[in-house]
Amino acid sequence: MHPFHVGSLAVWKHSIETPKARLLLVHGLSEHSGRHFHTIDFLVRSGIEVIRFDLRGAGESGGRRQWIEQFQDYIENTTAVFNWIQRELPPLPLFLYGHSLGGAIALSFASSYHTFLKGLILSAPAYWVGEGVSPWKIKVGQALVKIAPNLRLPKSTGSEGISRDKAAVERYLNDPLCCHFNTLKQGDEILKTLPLMPQFAKKVTTPTLIVHGSADPIIRLEGSFELVKALGSKSKELFIAPHCYHEIHNELEEDRLHYFNHLGMWLEGQIKSKRSV
Repeated sequence: MHPFHVGSLAVWKHSIETPKARLLLVHGLSEHSGRHFHTIDFLVRSGIEVIRFDLRGAGESGGRRQWIEQFQDYIENTTAVFNWIQRELPPLPLFLYGHSLGGAIALSFASSYHTFLKGLILSAPAYWVGEGVSPWKIKVGQALVKIAPNLRLPKSTGSEGISRDKAAVERYLNDPLCCHFNTLKQGDEILKTLPLMPQFAKKVTTPTLIVHGSADPIIRLEGSFELVKALGSKSKELFIAPHCYHEIHNELEEDRLHYFNHLGMWLEGQIKSKRSV
């Protein structure tokens, strides 16, 4: 399936004949939207059209690899695709789904655009970084970013922490569209923004589902407890997947299907809800 482009962003539209809703998917750090096909397949089979895109500098999109001038660059990417949806596609209830860094991006975006959304799904949203993120690399990066913003460091997170499914980890490590380094500037901009997540959450009144693996070593579950408490929405839920690592959508099949079953019920409930957007 070939992408089309919104500016320099590679975008894909997974269509069905009579969709009952639409979902915009935002991927995580060092990966690309094509790693979310389990989620996309489930959603399309459930009657939900999916729009996905690769962030700037990631996957098949343009831009320097692993580089942003400011965190707002990622918000502008999401806004560009959102505006394309609003301009080019027929109206449908719209959900926003963000994983990891994509969760932080989605939450930040939703703090301004929540009235346009039928629901928000945050998968292991980046807020409290876990033990899988090397503290010494963070300290080195913060010390060097002003003098060497272009410097590349090996990726700070342990790849084995993404899933207990070893095949999924191998696919990630061997994926030519994934980046296994970070630039100092990118890392610094992300780390400066993550503490603001509760402030963004307070502004969000859209129904929100946060999902998190209980054994996630990359982003700490405790952060999602804080975020769900901070959310301004009256309809909010934290779904914890026992024993799962960072990517529940790429976990062992039984756990993955249990999560998708819950996600499907939540989405169906929001679609049937009388709440307007």
